Amino acid sequence: MKPEDRSVERPHDRPARVRGLAPLGAVRGEFRAAGSKSIAQRALVLASLAQGETRIAGLPAGADVRSALGVLRAAGIEVRELAPAAVSVRGAPPGPHRGWRAAAPLELGESGTLARFSLAVAGLCGRSEDRFELRASGTLARRRSDALVRALAEAGVQFESPPWPARLAPIGPPPTVHLRDARSSQEASALALALCAWPDESELLVHGTLPSEPYFEMTLRMLAQFGARIERVEGGLRLRGPLRAPEAPISVEPDASAAAVALAAGCLGGGEVLARGLAPLALQGDVRIVEHLRAFGCRAVFARDGLVAAGFPQRAARVDLSGEPDLAPVLAAVAAGAALVDPEGTSELTGLGTLPGKESSRIETLAQGLRAAGWHAEAGAERLRIAAGEYRAGPVVPADVELDPRGDHRMAFAFALLGLVRPGVLVREPECVAKSWPSFWKDLAALGARTIER
Repeated sequence: MKPEDRSVERPHDRPARVRGLAPLGAVRGEFRAAGSKSIAQRALVLASLAQGETRIAGLPAGADVRSALGVLRAAGIEVRELAPAAVSVRGAPPGPHRGWRAAAPLELGESGTLARFSLAVAGLCGRSEDRFELRASGTLARRRSDALVRALAEAGVQFESPPWPARLAPIGPPPTVHLRDARSSQEASALALALCAWPDESELLVHGTLPSEPYFEMTLRMLAQFGARIERVEGGLRLRGPLRAPEAPISVEPDASAAAVALAAGCLGGGEVLARGLAPLALQGDVRIVEHLRAFGCRAVFARDGLVAAGFPQRAARVDLSGEPDLAPVLAAVAAGAALVDPEGTSELTGLGTLPGKESSRIETLAQGLRAAGWHAEAGAERLRIAAGEYRAGPVVPADVELDPRGDHRMAFAFALLGLVRPGVLVREPECVAKSWPSFWKDLAALGARTIER
């Protein structure tokens, strides 16, 4: 059966057991990603701690941001909807008998970012007379943030039952907080957000290397927008608030991680994609997708209107992703395409030490999916090596293969991209993309990708 005979025309919002993309036609056009959930969650938490009313536009519709809005409301924060993607948030700065309230349990959904931010803010900016309960769902329930919990406990926050559900009694602002052996930059971001909500000066001292540092720099840049005073000192930061709502509305820039998926689809799908709304000085480090695609021989540039990419990958590459590990799933698919052109080469993605603690154990999940689809893949503690395997592009259509993303939205994106270079790749649990990009399948189809649905 030819690949085109397996594609089914039906609404993309109807549940399907499996979905995939087919290597037919060209993926091309203009794409503007929804707002960055990383920026959106930071903006919402900052607004909840700031004096005054913050207006935020460009919020994405994913599950993580919905959970963030729910947490704010459960913490007694006034949130008003101004438009489908815009809200105003009236802050509750911390102080005697002020700050976040334990009006209801904080339902975190599956968002690791929200979980870390909420732990720090409830612990350091919650009303002292309250007791908070934070609940995790799905894949988050098995994930931990030991370094953050230790830092808060050493500062005086009383935990009853970490990690989940976490029950805690807040404290006032400690003069110094020590973060040791962080597994995620979100742990440092969470502490910085909470400490900067207070007018008193405090220090955040980081012991050991901070992973994914560009995400922490994003937090610091956003804190500055809310008036925080930040001074770098030996071993960390000196911080002082209070936070104040910016006069102008905050516009959440497009999600660079989603843009990276669309750009890679343009390269692997034989077309050209323009991802609008992103620039070299964007808050998100994932705009480095441009230079990473170039490493594989694709044509990728910063244009006046956004990021542009085209051209099938031509060579294997070694790419350090320590600053933007969320690009690993996208670039794993690009490396698989490169292996078809450069069968003697081996691509290596390094700096992936934060990935095993995500929604799935991402290095191993990627390796298993690549091997099942016919590539050679070796998973290490912080790296992934990809080379040609038994699959070779040619006139013979290979058997269908169903890949399990293990409920992880980024694994679903990666496996969908594999379908652009290997016919018959099908993604189980295709609706798990709703965590960050509910319209993923529809948006890729709008760019010309042919879909397989069953």
